[in-house]
Formats: sequence, C-alpha cells, structure tokens
Amino acid sequence: MGPFEFIILFFSFIYTLALTHLLFAATRMIRHRRVLVFSWPHGLWMLNGLLLLASNWISLWDFHRAEAMPLAIIAMGFVFVIGQYFICALVAPDFEDGENYDMKAFHAREGGTYMTASLVVVVVSLIANTAAGAGAGVDNWARQNVVVLAMAATVVLPLFVRRPWAQVAGPLVLAGLLLAFLPIYYPVLTRG
Repeated sequence: MGPFEFIILFFSFIYTLALTHLLFAATRMIRHRRVLVFSWPHGLWMLNGLLLLASNWISLWDFHRAEAMPLAIIAMGFVFVIGQYFICALVAPDFEDGENYDMKAFHAREGGTYMTASLVVVVVSLIANTAAGAGAGVDNWARQNVVVLAMAATVVLPLFVRRPWAQVAGPLVLAGLLLAFLPIYYPVLTRG
C-alpha cells in the first residue's frame, strides 16, 4: 500500500459520513414532501454540497502517483476533508431533533452557517491548490485556482446579499462551475 492509498482510505471514511448526511436529509425531504416547504436556495446548497464532495474526491486522484506525501500535505488534506464534512452536515437538516419541514425557514436561520463553511473550504482550496502546485508538483491543482476564485465570488454574494435573487444566483452559478470543473480538469482518470 502506497501513501496515496493509505491516506485516501482514511479520508474516504470522512467523505462517506458527509455523503450520508446529504443522502439521509434528501430521503427525509422526499418522504415528507407533502408537508415540506421547499427552498430553492437551500436545495441548491445541498446540491452544491454533493457536487463539491464529488469534485474534491476526484481531484485527490492527482496524488495517486506520489511516492511520498509530506505531513504538511496530509494535514492540509485533513483540514480540507473536515471542511467538506461540515458543509454537508450543516446544510442537511436534522429532522429527528424536532426540526420542521420548512426549508425556507431553515435556510433563513442556518444559511449563513453553511455558506460560511463553504467559503472556508474555498479559501482552504486556494491555499491547498497553491501549495500542491508549488510544493508537491501537482500542477493541475495550481491551474484550478482560476475556477476556485470564481467559486469564491458565488459564495460571497449570497452570504452578504440577502436579496432573493442573490440567494438563488450565487448557488446556481456555483453549481454550474462545479459541473464544469470535472470535464475541464478530469475528463478521464488514467493510470499513468
């Protein structure tokens, strides 16, 4: 087992827990759809949690040929994966603790929290991409900062502009950027 397999195995547990939060909340929302008050901003942020999780999981493939992984890179990855977990856990309503099914109220009350977590992950991404490009020779990550900077703007807009158009436009554009990210940077995963 190489360093990549060793680290990705550990990270996979955290990614799995994050995905579980999203899937569990989505199934609860579907099950209780008759009483659910749907919120487009909240729904888009849940979608972005999923897209961000998938995009960042796939981007870890860039380390699969690493013969050695410095502790600083592992630590940065750990911080990053934990940030991903927080986004997914915070955006997923916990219906079991008396939470009602009003997603508009949930977004109004909790949106700032999961948007802030998203902004933290974007900032950590900028730092990690720069460090990976300069220190670990992962040039693909350094090039990704162009898209990540655009993602930062899509998170900052709804975080500070509470108007309905900004609450939808920010996460909608972010979803578009995340959907474009994979075909641009990872159209195929190769062994070599």
